[in-house]
Amino acid sequence: MLLAVAIAAIVHVALRPLPVIPDVVAALAVGTLVGNLGARAWAQDGARLVVRYGLRLAIIALGAGLNLSVIAGRGWSTLLLIVTLVAIAMTLGLLMGRAAALDRNVSILLGVGTAICGASAILAVSPLVKAREKETAYAITTIFAFNIVALLCLPFIGHVLGLSQIRFGTLVGTAVNDTSVVVATGYVYGPTAGGIATLVKLTRTILLVPLCIVVGLAFGGADAKGSVLLRARQSIPWFVLGFFALAAINTTHVLPIAWDQSVAQAGSLLLVVVLAAVGLGVDVEGIRRMGLKPLMIGFTLAAIMVVVSFVMISALDIS
Repeated sequence: MLLAVAIAAIVHVALRPLPVIPDVVAALAVGTLVGNLGARAWAQDGARLVVRYGLRLAIIALGAGLNLSVIAGRGWSTLLLIVTLVAIAMTLGLLMGRAAALDRNVSILLGVGTAICGASAILAVSPLVKAREKETAYAITTIFAFNIVALLCLPFIGHVLGLSQIRFGTLVGTAVNDTSVVVATGYVYGPTAGGIATLVKLTRTILLVPLCIVVGLAFGGADAKGSVLLRARQSIPWFVLGFFALAAINTTHVLPIAWDQSVAQAGSLLLVVVLAAVGLGVDVEGIRRMGLKPLMIGFTLAAIMVVVSFVMISALDIS
């Protein structure tokens, strides 16, 4: 945990003269480098705690920087977009996996990870389909590898295309997987984009509950019904309440604006710590050993979903 904090502090101070390089990107890169130079073996337990609890605290704090009036009037179009994209991602994952002759469990996990929330969804569904540890690890690694590419490339692409804060935030919230990377990618583009991306992503994460039930009943067998309901209940992102509470406080100006800004800034700094911790858990050698075919299927699926998301956002005129 202290190592993640140290990496984030060093990166934050070192990059002040180079604002073009996002802190979260550098923290992720340095964390990955340090972890694969030998620190991962002893640091990953603490790093997991940072990711698990630090991310939730960061998201709650970032709510203080969001004005809910910005997204007022989004209506049903955004919810329809999210539900449709989740269904498309899950269906494509199964079809592409079958066409490539991948193991069924790997296909399911890649589809779920792409459709909902990356590693969290994969970990929730794995016991429902009785996935082996190797299959679960591969799916998580594949999804996270795409997340790194998304964090590095999507803000640049968004600026090239001239996307508005709201349109970019909606794109990131629907097309990127792990919550930490969604939040980081959105806030790299801008505070409004970060807030929108977080809201869309949290809405998308809530769909993990019905998806767990569907996957468990369809692929888990008759003996998995109890565990389906249990996993679904455990997957509810309760920290969303804190995020919305601080966003409501900021929107209604109950507290001084300076207070809200300070809390949001603390959330941004904590997010850098979280990304450093995420990097400490990345196993580069493990990615190399697991082969390329599932990795390529996962990347192709994720890339297709970025394009489909962009097309649907444009068609619905979400801007």
